[in-house]
Amino acid sequence: MNESFAQDFDPAGYARDIEEAARAGGWTVRYLSPCASGPRPWLQRAAKSGPPAPSLYLSAGIHGDEISGPFALLEMLRRPDFFADFNTTIFPLLNPDGLLRGRRENASGIDLNRDYRELKSAEITSHVEALKMLGRFDAAMMLHEDYEGIGAYLFELNEDLPEILGKKIITAMRQHVPIDERPEIDTFPARGGVISRKEILASRGPIEQRTDWAEAVYLTVHLTRVSYTTETPKPLPLEHRVKAQIAAVETLMAALRKEAGVN
Repeated sequence: MNESFAQDFDPAGYARDIEEAARAGGWTVRYLSPCASGPRPWLQRAAKSGPPAPSLYLSAGIHGDEISGPFALLEMLRRPDFFADFNTTIFPLLNPDGLLRGRRENASGIDLNRDYRELKSAEITSHVEALKMLGRFDAAMMLHEDYEGIGAYLFELNEDLPEILGKKIITAMRQHVPIDERPEIDTFPARGGVISRKEILASRGPIEQRTDWAEAVYLTVHLTRVSYTTETPKPLPLEHRVKAQIAAVETLMAALRKEAGVN
């Protein structure tokens, strides 16, 4: 992992790397509305193994100060058979202007991950237009970071897959980074690094009634029955955070394979 590149994220260069890896792997490459800092490719590929094939949604790069997710998705794309058993959709670069500046918001100061209901930004308006053309997914995972995090944690909006899955994902991430064991994280009650839908509802009320929808809320309401938002601790080495993100995705995929009866 190139730490110097991580300190000076080049969205246009990253987009080229994503396009190269995707086309080499037989992915269909499409584009959201571009930003001043470069294009925003998104990718789709059908499972190579045939039915039954779970459908999986992944995204990263919505916050410009969170880079392990984009790098993790690039690494996964470079592994030829990583997604072989899945109908997969990936949005790896949602906020290139923020990534260029190393700041959470877009160039206009909008937190894109709070814009999925009112659609104030061109970036999320374009993303939602693309999402409306897609079918439902079995599960979604959004790869995030906590810039002052002390360990990994996740938000779990899950009412269908086994409740223990969130803990399994955290356990897999623990192989690469410590876990945030605090009983309260980001003002939410947490248990062993897992902030569950139940805890979110108890703390904030029905998520559907909020005006500042995050990507995970939009997806849960409209497109998927299960979603996870991973958070790696940004103060730790980038290589470890990338590996933790990949381990989280692998664990979710293993659960989906088991549910679908895919060997």
